[in-house]
Amino acid sequence: MAELSGNTEVQARLARVETLLGHVCDSEEFPWFVSDEATLYDVCTLAKPEILARLSHAYGKAPQDIDLQLPIWKLVDRLAPG
Repeated sequence: MAELSGNTEVQARLARVETLLGHVCDSEEFPWFVSDEATLYDVCTLAKPEILARLSHAYGKAPQDIDLQLPIWKLVDRLAPG
């Protein structure tokens, strides 16, 4: 079977998205599907301050440096170390 171009990067981003969702979504609300344009507001019922607090704790970023308006796939790239 031929390997799809970029498959490794896609799988790595998927793992980072699942980790991020694990930080902000309780198990009973973990989404079954996340579209390319979905933000955390689309998949999480927490209020903004709680989302920011959880992400800040998990990723070591200041809350003001976390843009919750970004699609989730872009947000995980921004939160990545480096």
